[in-house]
Amino acid sequence: MSTRFVRALGVLLTTCCLGLVSVVPGPATAAQRAGSTGADGIGDPYFPEDGNGGYQVGHYDIRVSYDHPSKRLAGTATLTARTKQRLTRFNLDLALKASAVTVDGATARFSQKGKELTVSPGRALAKGQKFRVAVTYAGVPEKIKRRGENAWYTTPTGGVVVNQPQAAAWWFPSNDHPADPAAFDVRVTVPKGTEAISNGNLVSTTPTGSQATWHWRLRSRIATYLAFVAIGDYDIEQGTAGGRKYLYGLEKGLPARTAANARRSLRTTPRVTSFLARRWGSYPYGVVGGVVPNVDFGYALENATRPVYSPAFFEGGASSSIVVHEMAHQWFGDKVAVKRWKHIWLNEGYATYSEWLWSQARGNRSTQSHFNRLYRGYEASNEFWDLEIGDPGAKHIFDEPVYDRGAMTLHVLHKRIGDKAFYKLSTRWHRDNADGLGTTREYIDLAEKITGKNLDPLFRQWLFSGKKPTITR
Repeated sequence: MSTRFVRALGVLLTTCCLGLVSVVPGPATAAQRAGSTGADGIGDPYFPEDGNGGYQVGHYDIRVSYDHPSKRLAGTATLTARTKQRLTRFNLDLALKASAVTVDGATARFSQKGKELTVSPGRALAKGQKFRVAVTYAGVPEKIKRRGENAWYTTPTGGVVVNQPQAAAWWFPSNDHPADPAAFDVRVTVPKGTEAISNGNLVSTTPTGSQATWHWRLRSRIATYLAFVAIGDYDIEQGTAGGRKYLYGLEKGLPARTAANARRSLRTTPRVTSFLARRWGSYPYGVVGGVVPNVDFGYALENATRPVYSPAFFEGGASSSIVVHEMAHQWFGDKVAVKRWKHIWLNEGYATYSEWLWSQARGNRSTQSHFNRLYRGYEASNEFWDLEIGDPGAKHIFDEPVYDRGAMTLHVLHKRIGDKAFYKLSTRWHRDNADGLGTTREYIDLAEKITGKNLDPLFRQWLFSGKKPTITR
């Protein structure tokens, strides 16, 4: 994520009650009482309500329709999952109102409070059992706020869902935390002449009467907040460059100059991706692209295969740097997600450092110059150094030091261990990561394994000291 315009945004922790919906709970059976319940959170102390315990999702099949005049989204989502414990009850994250739930084809009891959808199947699910849960739901996503935020942005011709750390609950039920990534099929039904863009490959566009259904597929596993849909009247440009298929979407109605700048910027994506692949290893996905809706939401987000950019980035001119930032996240943040949000410096540090490397390669400011500007520009007493970016707290995961000092940490590490070891570490971090999840401790351990050096003091000083580190030669 890049918040160049709103890096001080933070995360508001205001609790927003979305009401209570209950559907005939009925008495629990003996089998249900003998089982166990899945937790209503995955265990992240930053966001205790996010995600859910007791199961792991392998695939989402999302089928939605959107009516722009009423701003109503309706759909059915089928999750294919496997239990991690015996379950008589489990939760899903969904802010829209559910109207029906089935588990393996049988009607299930459910209740809903806020974004917690609690499902009680007719029979307890055994540990290790594969199951399918289908949820039918509908609502007006733009009216829903959580912690004072909304992930759905209505545009002049449609809408787009984009946010971090949560976005899924505004358009499909999920286990909404990066610790449970999954593959996706997304089908979006819209009026003919309206485009619907999502992640991965466009499988088909099927007309039916006055409507058409766009089917997108991403076989790679991604975090739920990285899945998106943009609906509206878009200029779509697609083709092949650098050996990769690309698709760019710009919503019509953008100011002409902004649209031209955005188009020039998006067209650098194949070149940027090749540049990054030479440093970080093979690109994790088969296709690239980008989407620019006609609404200023103040940031860009690394949605897998196809980042979404606020048009504000392109009002003053073309920007390849923001493309570098979001495409670097395809490796760091998308391919390897954070196991808990406190490790976010790994995502933002690498994305920002990639910008520095791009600048240097183009003959502009060097990585050392970027580092010096920050290190010399902030006195030891400046609050820039106060935040322990290795564990910044929920309110500060998008603060400027997480980005800039994350890149500074990587620069110092790069200088300390040398080119060969640094790029080997960076490549192996995502290439050999079996579960696609990462922590700071795992990163340090890998760095020490590759180099044979004790690097704890370096990381302790740069990530956890809460003060300006001392440069040692």
